[in-house]
Amino acid sequence: MAPSTLLSTRAAALRRRPLRLGLAATLWLAGTWVVAAQDNAPLIDGVGAYTHSQIMRHRDDAEPGRREARPRARGQQAPARGGATLDSLDFAPRPAVSAALNAAFADSLTGRRPSLDSEVLRDIDGAFERHPQFRRLLAQQIGGDDRGRVVQALQSGRLQAQFGQRLQAHGYSARNFGDVLNAFMIYGWTLANDGARSDHDAAFSGLRARLADSLARGQKLTSMRPQQLQEAAELYGLVATLAGAAWQNARSPAERASVRDGMAAIGRTVGIDFRAVALRDGGFAPKR
Repeated sequence: MAPSTLLSTRAAALRRRPLRLGLAATLWLAGTWVVAAQDNAPLIDGVGAYTHSQIMRHRDDAEPGRREARPRARGQQAPARGGATLDSLDFAPRPAVSAALNAAFADSLTGRRPSLDSEVLRDIDGAFERHPQFRRLLAQQIGGDDRGRVVQALQSGRLQAQFGQRLQAHGYSARNFGDVLNAFMIYGWTLANDGARSDHDAAFSGLRARLADSLARGQKLTSMRPQQLQEAAELYGLVATLAGAAWQNARSPAERASVRDGMAAIGRTVGIDFRAVALRDGGFAPKR
């Protein structure tokens, strides 16, 4: 893994970059107040701009009589001018991309420098650096420090299939970046809050509705290429699945605390403080 000095240099370089993953600058500006109100350190970057746009759009407190929009069926055209549909975030998985990503993620899980240059993987790897016990717990679910076993487990597709089935149960697709990111945030929030429960079915529907509305209004959520969409979606799915297994298999409160803190750290890489928000029917909203 990279020395701490290199990580600090890399972090400084990232702060000087334009918006991560090509998300619209207007969403970045819309979201900054949410983090500032909870934490003096700005967390918005890239995908986090989309995350915070969802928090900002949860207006139940300001408009108690406002009814939530019903989620549109996938592929249904939105009436707003210049809008897109949820299908615009679909991608067609390529086996070669998955194979390279699995090898690089195995590097990260076993304490090696990842062989793939991916912004999302760099963020995850940085969280592993800050929370090494979290990394070890995730790796233990599929082979520990034995990279060969970890690669074999990832390449088997078992974890990816498990995540896809969980998404499918909520009407989501593992081949849609928006669906995967929403699901990751819901699962991440649950683990970062000590397994707290909510009406997950309503939250899945609520986040889908808000994303559909943002797209329909012409908000460009990402300019990621298909390969980048696939890499990000598969990484978030793998982390969510392994973290869930680590939580279930934890042998002590300390291990669960490591899972909690690790997921909170990865949440911050997408711009959301899981512990500062509540998960409601319509999605995430600042805690009162």
